[in-house]
Amino acid sequence: MSAESRSEPTILRSNMRDTGEASAGVEDAGAGVERAWLLCRGVKSLLRCDEAEVVEGIARYVISQHDSLRAGSEWVERKRETKAPAVVALLGGLTRFLEVRRGGRRGGAVWVARLGNERRAVQTLPRLLPELGWTELKFRRRPDAAALFALARSAGRNWRRMLSLARLLHRRYEFFKVLRVAELVGYYARYLDIFRRGRFRLAVMSSHSNPHGIAFNLAARKCGVPVVLITHGMPVRPVARLSYDLAVVHCEAARQTYLDEGCRMHRVLIHGRREHYAPMPAGPLPAGLSVGIFLCKDVREERLRAVVERLTSDPRVSRVLVRPHPKNLWVGLDAWIASLNDERVRRCAGGPVFRDIEASDIVLGGNSSVLVDAVTAGRPAAYVPGLDYGSHDLHAFVARGLIYPMDDRLGFDPDAMLRFYHRPDWPAALRLFANVDEDEASVAARAAAVMRELAALHDRAAKPDGPAC
Repeated sequence: MSAESRSEPTILRSNMRDTGEASAGVEDAGAGVERAWLLCRGVKSLLRCDEAEVVEGIARYVISQHDSLRAGSEWVERKRETKAPAVVALLGGLTRFLEVRRGGRRGGAVWVARLGNERRAVQTLPRLLPELGWTELKFRRRPDAAALFALARSAGRNWRRMLSLARLLHRRYEFFKVLRVAELVGYYARYLDIFRRGRFRLAVMSSHSNPHGIAFNLAARKCGVPVVLITHGMPVRPVARLSYDLAVVHCEAARQTYLDEGCRMHRVLIHGRREHYAPMPAGPLPAGLSVGIFLCKDVREERLRAVVERLTSDPRVSRVLVRPHPKNLWVGLDAWIASLNDERVRRCAGGPVFRDIEASDIVLGGNSSVLVDAVTAGRPAAYVPGLDYGSHDLHAFVARGLIYPMDDRLGFDPDAMLRFYHRPDWPAALRLFANVDEDEASVAARAAAVMRELAALHDRAAKPDGPAC
């Protein structure tokens, strides 16, 4: 190991020790080291997550879809030996700091959801637990006065350290990873300021392994606020090694993944799916099949074209429904569907995923959790290799016997698919990936009871003069 590699953790801690901490006043060196360790661990977790093939693939895919991003990426690489990339990263961190809006309340339960799938996972909780007094931290491009004042309080050497950190990281990592670290530090500094100026009893999140989710978790932990994770899909390895007082996870297989990846979960519940459960069709499939293709955010365009061409050439297929991911990254999807000029192929309008599953006789997908939703609802589904940029069988749906594998030649055999799901051992595979023995309402009630308990425990342990952070 080189001297530079050996010294990196020390340099990281040195550069992070005061980032976002100026409003705390003068503290002893031991507390500073503890602060640095916590944020350093978060940065290392993010860098570890960003080494995943699917993350790198998505980053390169996004850059390829936008001329401005492609030009910016090329410019950053040309300026690698200058301070310019570090300045760009700093601006990215400042932007993330300023975009977080403080809620109207400064106490009770606080929650954050940056994307639609995160919001859907969390937004029902305030109705279940209105007595906690909920506050949402929202994201807005235009900063408000509170964010600007908070930035002024944390100015100076804190952000100069961020410049040094960015330059250090850019020696070893691609710039998009450096930028995401800067975003993590920006979010963390903003969240920490909000937690310090409030008296929150509970922190609820749905996102993990990305900058804003990791930052929210670390800031809450730093201030001694219990953290609840309500997931919205299968985790992608590597997973950030975070701690949760309560985690409501996708399925038993997901629970195993979090634990294997080093997450600490004091209590774990599994989302219920009994209300969506239906057995597989007993008889033959319809003569005119409606096939739904459910996409991940990062679409391999050539593969999707080949799948649709294969389906439209099959006399048994009467309709092809294409449902993009809510965060679809292929800017040319709608134009491509229109160019087919085929009334059998149409784009789903959006809305609840189970509505589009119900409209499909067969479901196709890549590394998407929708495949679990489909088979839970009694729809034969097939894994299409190469439909997105994730590694083959990313969630082990095929390897563990849950999902029928379509071959590389895109062989389409609906009857073979149905026989696959009539195997005697298939229900056991389903229960590994879907909790069909409990409904979502009963699991939500149990989660609400645990959250009340966590809030009460926090109240009893809290210092009378505010957060200990």
